[in-house]
Order: sequence, then structure tokens, then C-alpha cells
Amino acid sequence: MKVWVLNLDAEIELSRSGPYQAPERVSSALAFWGERARSLLAADDQLLETWLASDLRPTAVLGACWSPTPCALRRLAKAGVPLPPAPSVAVLRSVCHRRFYLGLGGGAPGAAYFEHPDALESALRARGSAPWLFKRPYGFAGRGQRRIAEPLSADDRRWLADGLRLGGLLGEPWLAIERELCVHGLLDPNGTLRLGRPCQQHTDRFRAWTASSLVPSGELSDEWRRALMNSAERAAEALQRAGYFGPFGIDAYLWRSPGGALELNPLGELNARYTMGFSVGMSSNP
Repeated sequence: MKVWVLNLDAEIELSRSGPYQAPERVSSALAFWGERARSLLAADDQLLETWLASDLRPTAVLGACWSPTPCALRRLAKAGVPLPPAPSVAVLRSVCHRRFYLGLGGGAPGAAYFEHPDALESALRARGSAPWLFKRPYGFAGRGQRRIAEPLSADDRRWLADGLRLGGLLGEPWLAIERELCVHGLLDPNGTLRLGRPCQQHTDRFRAWTASSLVPSGELSDEWRRALMNSAERAAEALQRAGYFGPFGIDAYLWRSPGGALELNPLGELNARYTMGFSVGMSSNP
């Protein structure tokens, strides 16, 4: 059996230096999502908290994490749970940074990374009233994102300035997205890759995840299905070159171009960790 740490705040930890302890407000905010993430656990798996509170603790256990960050591994080690193989924290910080998937051609068409105010101001002026979606280097479940258009409010300017100060911002044109998709995979330490089936992501008005379901056969053209799987394979190759192994997922979407055509972006984001829809996407390929 596996003993799990569902550290859904992994990106917050990776964005900081030094020892990390999840603030109470973060733990409280993530409690709901922690319940949803239990879908990753097999029938005989347990959360670390449950395992510690049990009078009967099986000895044949292995640790597992949402993301094997230093904090998560410390919690397992302190409890005496054997640690899973894990990439270094330097590798995690590299592949979880938004620059990583941007360098693979990911993000919306026209996406750019901004580190200097002048370049950001120029980009905003060029788009005028057409909105941007700005994302901080590390984020999850819609956190660290803001939709912004001219004219900027005082709070918009504060948020952008904070983002530049904290390492930059990924900015991408706000698109008319019609369907959100994803593919999950598992990259073993020896390089073996297993990919799941394409899924549809259901999101709220802030584009934060609410549910995942398998894409029914025939709902995607063969061309788009191949493009999705090829994108996942390319992402896995890049992750392996960077020294990463473990679970990952790519986000993709169908969007309506200004000319009215429905187009596929096969790599909107890359998540180098488990995701909420992982158990659904890998259900036919555990």
C-alpha cells in the first residue's frame, strides 16, 4: 500500500526558498480540493494523517506525494515511511516554472514572458482594450492568474508590479476557448512512458478545474487526437531531458480564432505532478 501526502500547495513551496510550512489559511483553502484528490488513492492506500492515527499500521508501505517537494518528503521521512524515488528540488522548480512549457512552444498563440515593466507596458498598449491573461511563474487551480485589459485599475497595476518583482509574468492573449482538454502520463525513472486517454476538463468561469471526463470515441478528429498525443510525448521527452520523472499532464484546448475557425492548441500548460484528472485519464492505463 501507499501512504500519501496530498501537498496540493506544491507550487507555493517551489516558488519560495528555504524551509516551507503551509500557512493555516492555505491548508484550509485546499481542504475541499484535498477531498477531490483522494481519487488518486487505491483501495488500500491511506493518507499520512490517517495512517499515523491508525492502531494497525501495515509495514509494507511506500510513500507517495502529489509532488515530491522537500516538505512532503520530510513529512514522510519523519513518520518513518519509505520515500519514493524523486527528482531533485532544482529539477522540480525548473519544470514547474511556466517558462519551461513556454520554451516548448506552449501557452496561447502570442504568449510571452515579461520581466521588465517597459516590455509589459508596450505589450499592453499594443493590445489596447483586448484582454490579456497574466500568470505568475508558479500556480495551480487558477491561483496566481489575472485577466487584465486597458485601462488598468490601480489594483491591476499593483498586481502586475508584484508579479514582476517576484520573478516575472507569463502573459497571453485571452482566447475564446470552447473546450478544454488534457492528456496525462507517467514517466518512470528508466524513461518508460505511459500515456492515458484524452480527457475533457470541466472548469468554472475563472477557468479553474471542476471535473474531468474521458473524451468519447469519435468526438475528436484523428488529426487532433494525434496532435494531443504527440504533444504529450514531446512534453515527456523534454521532462526527461530536464531530469524529471513521475506523473505529469498537459492541458490543451479548442479555441475560436478571430476568423471564426475552431483550432486546437495542443499545449496550453504543462503540469509536472499529479493532477485532479489523473485517475480518470489513466483509468484504462494504470
